[in-house]
Amino acid sequence: MAAPGADMAAAGPGQGYVSVRGASFAAPLVAGLLARRQGRGDPVQALAAEARDLGARGPDLVYGRGRVAADLRVEPRAIGARGRLSR
Repeated sequence: MAAPGADMAAAGPGQGYVSVRGASFAAPLVAGLLARRQGRGDPVQALAAEARDLGARGPDLVYGRGRVAADLRVEPRAIGARGRLSR
């Protein structure tokens, strides 16, 4: 599976946010999604069943079974000059 790892908002200095990217930010997202599904069957199978298919139809070498479906609750449009999220 693939996970979002680009242009993500993370807590920054003070009360602001910074834009971050990379696998080191995608991995905690997947770990949290797996933790939320513990005790309800196989959490990996649940993530795979809910994943959004990307690239070639079905499992492929680039996206695997697709991008994990994550309700991130906040979808920032941009990060302002002072590191604050703008809506």
